Amino acid sequence: MLDLMRRHAGSWIIKVALGGIIIVFIFFFGWGGPLDKDRQYAAKVNDEIISYDNFYNTYQTEIEKIRLRFRGAMPPDLLEKLNLKKSVMDRLVDQYILRQEASKLGLFVTTPDVKNEILFDPTFQRNGAFDPSIYKMYLSTVKMTPDAYEKTLKQELLANQAAKLITDSVKTDPDELKTLWHFQNDKLALEILLIKPEDLTHKALPDEKDLEAYFKKNELRYVIPASARIEYVWFSWKDLLTNISITEEEARSYYRSNQKEFENPEKIRISQILLKIPDETTDNEKESIKKRAFDLEQKLKSGTDFSQLAKESSQDDSTASKGGDLGWVTRGSMNQSIEDAAFRLDKGRFSSPILTDQGYHLIMVEEKVEERVTPFEEAKDMIIQRMKDDQAKRQISRFADDFYEQVYRTDKLQEQAKKFGLEAHEVDSVTKSGGIPGVIDDASISQEIFELKTGEVSKLFRSGDNYLVAQLIEKKPERIPSFNEIKSLVEKDYDKDRAITSSIKRAEGLIDELTKDLSKADAIAKRNGLSWESLDPVSRIAGFIPHLGKSNQVSEMLTSISPTAPIYGTPITTPSGTAIVRLLRIEPASEDEYAKGASEFRNWVLEVKRTEFLKGWLRMLRDKSSIDINQKSL
Repeated sequence: MLDLMRRHAGSWIIKVALGGIIIVFIFFFGWGGPLDKDRQYAAKVNDEIISYDNFYNTYQTEIEKIRLRFRGAMPPDLLEKLNLKKSVMDRLVDQYILRQEASKLGLFVTTPDVKNEILFDPTFQRNGAFDPSIYKMYLSTVKMTPDAYEKTLKQELLANQAAKLITDSVKTDPDELKTLWHFQNDKLALEILLIKPEDLTHKALPDEKDLEAYFKKNELRYVIPASARIEYVWFSWKDLLTNISITEEEARSYYRSNQKEFENPEKIRISQILLKIPDETTDNEKESIKKRAFDLEQKLKSGTDFSQLAKESSQDDSTASKGGDLGWVTRGSMNQSIEDAAFRLDKGRFSSPILTDQGYHLIMVEEKVEERVTPFEEAKDMIIQRMKDDQAKRQISRFADDFYEQVYRTDKLQEQAKKFGLEAHEVDSVTKSGGIPGVIDDASISQEIFELKTGEVSKLFRSGDNYLVAQLIEKKPERIPSFNEIKSLVEKDYDKDRAITSSIKRAEGLIDELTKDLSKADAIAKRNGLSWESLDPVSRIAGFIPHLGKSNQVSEMLTSISPTAPIYGTPITTPSGTAIVRLLRIEPASEDEYAKGASEFRNWVLEVKRTEFLKGWLRMLRDKSSIDINQKSL
């Protein structure tokens, strides 16, 4: 099994089992409804139609889910990267195939089954009980009637039945589980030889013709992207503050109407010494802990410094090093027994041991502030500023709309900015994916600006509390610079690439030597002016390794290196140089730890295996099915 895992480091068992990602069992989409020959179809699965409306609505629902996940600021190229239309189509086809298979197997879902699924779905529950209002809100969001949703759900449950029947035969082997768990959790003690490119940099200047040839071969690396020169106005409610004034009488009226805001409850700053009582503590041990607590009280009474005693004796990991300091607290913010005792103490006094579920606490009051109401004169400036802020926030939306309307009508951004007391700025080199330098890095805004014609005004953008209006002045096309423009940069890149190539070739030679005779590892390193550097032990699922970084090469090394092949056969390119990796030993994970998590681990692996088995089964059913996808839908 390990051999299979090593050979398929990029496959499901590494990406999923070792990556710690629990694959969702299967995700189903809506039911397409009966055959409708008069409507355009998205796909046909064994002569059953997936209507275009069904496909489109499912696609739009998925987009809405993604927008919610990104809180509206969805990366502009995300849908293209996800290939979302194809993904939605594939999943719909899989659902139809599974549902058809369910029918062949004589499976069925009843109306009570559907109702129970809805009633017990946590999505539609409040305080553990079904809430009709949540259900209606969900249906409104996905734009479905109850009948349509229940019909969709019925088909989903039917497909789930088929999926369960297909995957129930998948089992796990105890030995396989243990081997996989250790493969995932054992630690690898590694050493590296690092060859730094700068140590191999060629001192001789490169030939001009070689440089020009290098530039020609790599000219796409030096492309200067399309850019735009724009004028923009960036403003928020804060820009309205200078035009807003609040009288003292208005501030007094606010003060009288909002007295609660200015009430300051009694508060104390306390420190503690905690002696913990673990759950499994015996009665004799509890008595011993109690005695220690009262012994500490006697030390305090004899004059021992509370802070020093807390550092020496407290078992509260978060406060012991700070002398037990718990900071400022008010009533209702801590354990009632501790609170009652602490608020009775005067400043500089300490309590007797107090028993709670955690253990015994000794409390000392460091400072004490009595309850008080902030006088108006003391709060006046804060009230005025708050009222100005609130008024500006109420006015900004109308102000922004009025400003934008005038700019849009006149196409004169600078002129209108002056009239509205705002400042217009100019910026060059705005790229399509770079936002506006020094202002906002939202690529969706710069992309929309690139769609403008010269002199055209953008829409009114909003980002948080800020508003933006831009006007395109000039657009410069993408271009490849001439060799002479960037000769010095090309020369640096050329020299760096030569050094990297040399370091890789050198590393490959050393790997050959080490593979032939690993017993001479130290001598080989010394002869080449290098030394082995030990790394902290890491698991095979480590996402990042100091000195090696994070890359596909590193992942491949972690899954393939072994005691029988302790030298990784390929040099690893890192930001610091080229590394040769050697396995010193494997440090086995604790068997006790395995015993504790074996059941959960087994369930997870079983879910992964069933998911992969189902995928394979679906591929087989797809091969046997007649599937016609309308490419215009994609």
